[in-house]
Amino acid sequence: MNNSNAPAKSRGVVLFAHNTPTVNYERIAEQASRLITYTLNLPTTIITAVDDTSNVRIGYANATPWYNMGRYRAYDLSPYDETILLDSDYLILDNNLLKILDTTIDYAIMDKNQSPTGTVDTPAILSIPMVWATAVIFKKTSKAKLLFDLVARIQRNYGYYKRLYHLKSNNFRNDYAFAIADNIVNGYQPRQGIPWTMLTADKPIKKLEIKNNNIILREEKSAHVIPRQSIHIIDKDYLQSDEYVEFVDTVCQIK
Repeated sequence: MNNSNAPAKSRGVVLFAHNTPTVNYERIAEQASRLITYTLNLPTTIITAVDDTSNVRIGYANATPWYNMGRYRAYDLSPYDETILLDSDYLILDNNLLKILDTTIDYAIMDKNQSPTGTVDTPAILSIPMVWATAVIFKKTSKAKLLFDLVARIQRNYGYYKRLYHLKSNNFRNDYAFAIADNIVNGYQPRQGIPWTMLTADKPIKKLEIKNNNIILREEKSAHVIPRQSIHIIDKDYLQSDEYVEFVDTVCQIK
């Protein structure tokens, strides 16, 4: 029986944005927030500078500082009962994530990923399935809290977990920490993540367009026509450009 007097659950999106010398993540998050508001009709909370410890991220040219070590705090910092936690470089162009909020799950993590040409990110974890912390949906439940508490523990003791799970990379990555934590929470058994594949544009971008409900993704030497869907953009230079702002302007005017 539904309780008509029960208070409505608050819902919203949380983005982390910590600027580096080369990437203005706050600018990127502001544009991501506009797409979220338009597409999902949800409020957005942008969290900045929760951890001053820098990691190293390898880009198209040189290694750059990268602040990625505060994501475990999303459970405590989120002001919402039900949260969609996203990377600010994940462009929300469809409302599929709302369908996950409507289920009874405690949390769900993106666990499938491919590029426009169909290639898949090489798993860095040899002993368990990979997940991508680019998109994590969670509710304020004890199981979800356990997940984030474990991510924090894994971050603090990353050297131990790196050896235990045969990680290829020395650098901490939230994808690895969430994969390990998810594996532990679920009794070391496989589980269903977010039930579709994340599209990741993994090459430098010249232009993005939307026409006839398709995404036209123009790269340096090729172009792709893709059915409209949310898309993860690796090219941070594009996301800081005026061309990207114009793309967001266009999307937010489409009826």
